[in-house]
Amino acid sequence: MLFFKSEIRNPKSTNQNSRYHTAVNDLPVILKLTERRCLIVGGGKVALRRAESLVSVGAIVTVIAPTCDEQLLAMNAVTCQQRAFIESDLDDSFLVIIATDDKAVNDQINRLADAKNVLVNRVDDPAAGDISIPAHAHCGPVTVAVHTNRISATAAAAIRDSLLEHIDPAWPALLAAMAPYRTQLQKKVSDTVLRQKLLKQMADDQGLEIIKTQGVMRYIQYCESLLADIGVPSPGPITSKGTGGESER
Repeated sequence: MLFFKSEIRNPKSTNQNSRYHTAVNDLPVILKLTERRCLIVGGGKVALRRAESLVSVGAIVTVIAPTCDEQLLAMNAVTCQQRAFIESDLDDSFLVIIATDDKAVNDQINRLADAKNVLVNRVDDPAAGDISIPAHAHCGPVTVAVHTNRISATAAAAIRDSLLEHIDPAWPALLAAMAPYRTQLQKKVSDTVLRQKLLKQMADDQGLEIIKTQGVMRYIQYCESLLADIGVPSPGPITSKGTGGESER
């Protein structure tokens, strides 16, 4: 999950007494980077962490720096060019991560990227970029993300970890099992109202209770029965993903 600069305010922000009062103008989004060209300028440990994150979501990653960390050079999925940045490096890039220790260079790259409509994530001055990356972690299909308006990465990570501890493990199990049935309904059921009704049934209290008390296989049978009632065939085998986490940046 990323946070984009936005003029949109939290609708509760005008209520000074609200527990959730905020003046943050960032819009949280999930950004698909699969097969997108992403440029990292800088070759240190921060660049390494960014590269690992980008590669993990299928981005096409190029790193430009006079000197690159040995672990960066060892990453087969990353193209490292050990030289100074030039303006044409931004050509065809969807996102640039500016991670050098030279503010003047960072400012220059930021301006050039803005002119070329390339999204910017800036390490030394996150507010100057277009996007910032929250502390986040994946628990199966569930993503937990925490952003502190760039005040404290440590706090963001601590809050993220606290939230993870309180996620009912039945939810990731239910969602992982439900995923292929959602896909099947999207393919086979053109009636939007009916499709949404069935999707709600699969994720309602009854479905969660089945997961908790009778297990995943019984929940799968429950989903199969919902599809069978409307003549939709089974989608086949079910897979799920593991967990992982990163800090706000």
